Amino acid sequence: MTTFDLPRPKDKLAILRKIPLFAACTEDQLQLVAERSRLVEYKKGEAVYHEGERAQAFYLVASGRLQVYTVANEQRQVYTVLHNGDTFGEISLLTGEVHSATVEAINDTLVLELDKPSFEDLLNRIPSLVLYLSRLLSKRLRTKAQAGGVGEATVVAMYSAAKGVGRTVFAVALAASLRRETGREAVVVDLSTPEGEVNRLFGATPHARTFPVTRRSLLAEEVVEHDTTAHPLGFRFLYAGELMTEAEGEALIAPLVSGLTKRFHYILLDLPVEVNAAVLKALTQADQIYLVSDCTRENVIRTSALQHQLREAVNYRDEQMKVILNLMDGGGERLSPRDVAQALAHPVNHVLPRIGPETGELTPEELVRLLESRESPYTRNVRRIARELGGVLVGLALGSGAALGLAHVGILKVLERERIQVDIIAGSSIGALIAGLWACGHTADDLEQMALRFKEPWDIRRLFVLDLSLPLLSVIIGAVAGVGMGLLTGFWAGLILGIFVCVLLAVIMGPLVGGPIQGSQLMATLQKDFEGKTFEDTWLPLKIIATNPMAREEIVFESGPIAEAVRASVSIPGIFKPVIRQGKICLDGGVINPVPVSALKQAGANRVIAVNVFPTTPELTQHLQEVQRHKTEWDAQLASKSFPVRLWMRLRQEFFRSVSPLVFDVIMRSMQSMEFQIAEVSCREADLILRPTVPGSHWLEFYNPEKFIRRGEEEAFRHLPILKRLTGIVDGSSAAAPSPTTPPALTTREDPGTILP
Repeated sequence: MTTFDLPRPKDKLAILRKIPLFAACTEDQLQLVAERSRLVEYKKGEAVYHEGERAQAFYLVASGRLQVYTVANEQRQVYTVLHNGDTFGEISLLTGEVHSATVEAINDTLVLELDKPSFEDLLNRIPSLVLYLSRLLSKRLRTKAQAGGVGEATVVAMYSAAKGVGRTVFAVALAASLRRETGREAVVVDLSTPEGEVNRLFGATPHARTFPVTRRSLLAEEVVEHDTTAHPLGFRFLYAGELMTEAEGEALIAPLVSGLTKRFHYILLDLPVEVNAAVLKALTQADQIYLVSDCTRENVIRTSALQHQLREAVNYRDEQMKVILNLMDGGGERLSPRDVAQALAHPVNHVLPRIGPETGELTPEELVRLLESRESPYTRNVRRIARELGGVLVGLALGSGAALGLAHVGILKVLERERIQVDIIAGSSIGALIAGLWACGHTADDLEQMALRFKEPWDIRRLFVLDLSLPLLSVIIGAVAGVGMGLLTGFWAGLILGIFVCVLLAVIMGPLVGGPIQGSQLMATLQKDFEGKTFEDTWLPLKIIATNPMAREEIVFESGPIAEAVRASVSIPGIFKPVIRQGKICLDGGVINPVPVSALKQAGANRVIAVNVFPTTPELTQHLQEVQRHKTEWDAQLASKSFPVRLWMRLRQEFFRSVSPLVFDVIMRSMQSMEFQIAEVSCREADLILRPTVPGSHWLEFYNPEKFIRRGEEEAFRHLPILKRLTGIVDGSSAAAPSPTTPPALTTREDPGTILP
């Protein structure tokens, strides 16, 4: 906090005249306020006062932004954001109560303060202040208890450690995407481009002027309207490069940003690569920093060094900085995204695909065409960043359920057909398998064809029956028994007995070593289907959930080979042998998070669609009643049959009753009962729950995929209007691009309304 000693009250008068509170005051009254007040600067992150403190002064925002918030259960609840001309602190002064909230500077802010005695004296001298404050007090008391999100401006700094890494192109693309995806105003403030090169950002539509910002009063709001230029891609542009070079430029950065927040929702600061006082000043005003780099080793090293400088100079939090890796062509040694993350000791948050010719930069016209092509991988990735920044990121959570989870394929078929795009996907167990395949580029039609491979019951069972886990002890005992029998009766008898003993002990001892099924056949199938792809190869972010039962913790796979992660996520306890990854035992993800809504929320998804395939208790009760009714009818029909037929049917019925349910079925039914309860709790956080349930279906019914897929389609179409509204599609036209795997020929169903209830 810095207090300015301004001997000339006229310096304060210019500020007071712009504040609505003093609009009805005479010049003499304004002079009196100027003499009694003091001008105080609060740096970004400094608190004017804290919740629970006794009121000492009345405050007026001269420039900058402050947020008003409370803290409950370690969560910050923002009530409002204060801008130029707003007043605060008067409620506590007038009521005598302590402050009910904390007021903190979002960026460097100038505040006029009136201490309590001066404030009370001015109320006695200036009647218009009493009338204004009484109305303001009434309004604020009515809304004091209201909480919720605030439509507040976001300042983003675009920075890089080297030139030519695609920072400015990314800034332009992000601004265009923000305008398109959120419908809110965005402005790019160019602080890095030399004045003579500004027009290269506009192409056929030249930038009309390069206004010298430092020569104008930045306290005048009209500067924003007069000095910004419309870009062909829909956002506004302001050239302010002089702030980086002129002596007084540094002092004007905070007021400029503050002025822009009154007009724009997103302010993108494109900064030069130099590290100087003006750049650091701009960075301190930012709510989010995007650090852009290519993947050459030299520039990654520079970026790492820049990170250390920023940590010391700007004191940013890790969540405030996101690393953007641009896969550009260039000389020198190139690193993989994983190597870049290790070198920076920071995750690579987003990877931008290579664009443009192998040599040279995109022309402005080419850039416009690229960003208007919604199916471009570069545009799609930037769109996802914009939706994350804009708070409209959509996630899809595919739940566990064994064969019941084939309904996920039907959901995806509708999403593709209706061109409804999600931004991030997560899955547990069968949901992990389908989510992983879809994220790797397989269409829903491809997934349906894969499911049809197991039309015959043996096709799915052979993955398990012929893949028994053979504990070493069972092999030794079987070998000893076989050799002993061979010595007594002959080779073939010994061989048969040895194999029989080995398999029998394997079945009995299998659960003792984690599960009787090894899973090598399943792993071979997964490796074939995923073709060695990793999480870095997916077209949208993918999260796969597994469980570590020893620590009772959720394991979220988001890097490395996808096949291995899926193998871990489908490891049914007591049936499949667990997977060991990084020293942790990994089991079925459905054990701890059967519908991974929370994983998407933690990854930044603001809107989550959950797919829960577990039938509800009323649905199962109704199904069992139907089964009982059919059994009664069957018994009645059986009574009319001949005695031999009745005897045979009764014996057959008793046989199946004696061997049913099998131990595997007991394990799975028990697990699904548990998962149903957990899934119901998990889905409470979702914005939309799809329930493509098929009561009475067996968990191993992979040989009948059509009914599950069809049920998924029906459920998705039943919620189609909500799906479109949730993902930003208005009036049947998509604001989102189709997935890269969606065939262009797919069109919206002509009359989806006939399917809706």
